[in-house]
Parts: sequence; C-alpha cells; structure tokens
Amino acid sequence: MVKAAGGFFTVRDTEGRVHLCRARGRLKKRGDSILVGDRVKFQPPATGEGAKTQGGAGTGVIEELLPRRSVLLCPPVANIEQVVLVMALKKPAPDWHLAGRLLLQAEQQSLSVLCCLNKIDLVTAAEIEALSGMLEPFPYPLLWSSAKEGVGIDRLREKLRGRSSVFAGPSGAGKSSLLNAVQPGLSLKTGEVSEKAGRGRHTTRHVELLALEPDGFVVDTPGFFKLSLTGLVPEELGALFPEFASYLGRCSFRNCNHIHEPGCAVREAAASGAINPRRYEQYRLFWQELTGKER
Repeated sequence: MVKAAGGFFTVRDTEGRVHLCRARGRLKKRGDSILVGDRVKFQPPATGEGAKTQGGAGTGVIEELLPRRSVLLCPPVANIEQVVLVMALKKPAPDWHLAGRLLLQAEQQSLSVLCCLNKIDLVTAAEIEALSGMLEPFPYPLLWSSAKEGVGIDRLREKLRGRSSVFAGPSGAGKSSLLNAVQPGLSLKTGEVSEKAGRGRHTTRHVELLALEPDGFVVDTPGFFKLSLTGLVPEELGALFPEFASYLGRCSFRNCNHIHEPGCAVREAAASGAINPRRYEQYRLFWQELTGKER
C-alpha cells in the first residue's frame, strides 16, 4: 500500500500498476489499521457500467492485511528496513531530543539508521567542526548534506539503493528537498521555514511510498515536533542505546539502571568519553520520563 487519504488506499500491484481501494468492512470492524508500506491482498477495481466509482475511477477492495516485518507508529509506516533521520543544522535548529526519540523507535524495530545532517550550506566550517566534536562518539553513521548545493546526495542515493527506507524528522529539515535531489522526477513540494516560529511549515501532507530508480522504495512523511515514548518500559531502555551494549553486564549490580548505582560501567564510560556524554544524558532524561521521576 503506497498512500492513504480520506478513507481510500492506493495499492501498487506486482507489475507496478496502482489501484484506488477501500478496506473490506471486516477489517474496519476488527480495528485493523492499514499503513503505508503494508502488504495486502486486494480485489482490483471492477470494470464496466456497474462498477462503483470514486471521481470516475473504479474502486478496488482490500481483503486482507498480510503480516508485517516492522512497524513504526510515528511516522506511521510498515515493512521498512531503514530509517533516514533528517535534521537541519539551521532553520530550524536541530532538536536532538526529538532525534533521540526517533532513534529509540528504530531500535525497537531493529531497523538500520542513517542520520542525515542537512543544510550544511547554512553553517560555517568552524560550526561543523564543533558539532562533529559534540557528536563523537556516535553509534550511527552520519551523512552531512545540502540539498541546495548537492552535497552528500550521491552517498545518500547509494544508501537508499535496493532498500525500503523512511525519511523522518521535523518539518523544515529538508526531507522532500533531499528526495528531489536524489531523484528530481519526484517533484515533491517543498517550503520555507517560518522566521517567527523558527519551525518548518508542513509541505508533505500524507505519508507516501515512492519508487526510486533503479530500485528501492522510500517513504516521505510529514514532519512533526513531538513524539511520545508509548510502549516503552524503563527496563528496556538501556538495550535501545547500542553504544551501551559492550558495557551491559559489567556493572556491579545485575539490575543496574545506569542512573545512580555505584560501580556502573555505563556511567563510567560516559564520564570517560567512551560513551557520548550527551547521549548518556539523553538516556537519563528518558529513564526519568518513563519512571515519572523528577530530575
């Protein structure tokens, strides 16, 4: 399924043809939510004078929702392999807390991650150097890009090749602009960042699965500014920070929360710089949020 809008679903068949469909009533009764990226069984639109129409086009019926390999709730998308987290370096300023929440989602689903730091044309070389130092060490690959100047586009195109990916990040980060640079024929709508609010305007209105040449798929999504930690429990949090992996089990206490316990290998690694201190601080804030404890 490649697009959903107004109760209608656009389905691409195995030959690349698209069909406008509705969901079978029993799927609605069960409360099954059909997401972009879902694999479905469907009846194509009927033909002839008796065919039901929507805007003059025949409407098919989605009969069955097939099992998912992965699912994200925000942005809502299924069966993707890779999350491309897009953060602008300016206009709007990067929201690392939101980025951390998106990364937790990706880890929950065991998805590959590429962090794309966009709009490098808006910052100086000294600012890039300072930011590079702030992010080291970082557990995910970084791609520095500028859709405007074409920086990093070839590498991004290669990272998308042959995979199903989703672009996620706040409004104004440049997700649609990057995709237009990767494949100009997409002609996705782009917009400017509000000078007053310091945030991007929503130009992408719907989650949509797009075919890439020569092969691969990518989901363009509307931006957002908030993301809850729904479904997470504190005991799972440490396992969702991949840089903690080599230290888990080395703490003095078996059930260490890595917050205040003595002999905590994770805290010691953060203090020494072996784990990025800012990433550890993010972990601590998330843990407090999940446990309801104040800082």
